[in-house]
Parts: sequence; structure tokens; C-alpha cells
Amino acid sequence: MITAENIRALIENDLSGQGFFLVELQVKPSGKIVVFADNFRGITLDDCVAITRLVESKFGSNLDDYELEVSSPGLDNPLKLPVQYQKNTGRFVRVVKTDGETREGRIKEADDEKFVLETVMKKKKEKKKAETEMQFVEITYSAVKTAKLLIR
Repeated sequence: MITAENIRALIENDLSGQGFFLVELQVKPSGKIVVFADNFRGITLDDCVAITRLVESKFGSNLDDYELEVSSPGLDNPLKLPVQYQKNTGRFVRVVKTDGETREGRIKEADDEKFVLETVMKKKKEKKKAETEMQFVEITYSAVKTAKLLIR
């Protein structure tokens, strides 16, 4: 029987040394297996084909009752893992926190616990043009409800 744990172990063990990481894995009751994978250098169609072939070679005829789909997470999907924040350091994101606060800015740095968001704050001055100031906000992943990349 094919389980999500079997597929996860296969991909993580065989491909992590090549920079790949598993973003999401779904084994649906309808018999569809959906794999979202990524790589620090970006993921190509050839990479998706290679992952498909790896899964097919491991599970062989056990896959006959399943439909396998391998894809990149895409720009419109939210960031879910610390490694995605690390990969996207330098890019702009919109973060909605669990307390409802929304912030936009550039990911300045990221580790396994938190990331730093560089935002622009406008300071109002009397009878003068507003000045801008860079602010660095440290956000833990547990405080994030959603975070999506912004296209600029």
C-alpha cells in the first residue's frame, strides 16, 4: 500500500542532497497523489519528470490505481515551510499574522524558527513631506497565518 509517509521518505531521502525539498504531499481518497516539490535553484519541468520517475520506479505496479501529479508550489500558493522563506530571501511577501496584522516587505533573512521582514515605515512630519524609514521586524513562523510572494 502506498502511504504519504512512504512517498515523503522516498523524496526526502533520495532528493534532498540535490537541493530538493518537499513542500506538500496529498494522497487523496479518490486515488490521486499530489506532490509539490521545490529546489533552491528553482524547479523545472525536467525535475518534475525526474521525481515522477523516481516515485514510479520505487512503487511500480502499486501505482496502477493512482494518478500521480508532481508540480512546483507556484507563486500563488502561500509559503508553508521555513526552507521556502530561506529560498525566497530578498523577495517581497505579504504576511498575515495570526493576530490579524498584515505586513508587506522583503524577506531579509530566515532560519528554522523565524524570519526578518524589511518594511518601509512612513513618518509624518508637520508641514513637511513624510519621511520613510526602514524597519526590520522579526516574525516567528508560529505567528504567521499566511505568507504569499508578491510580484513586483
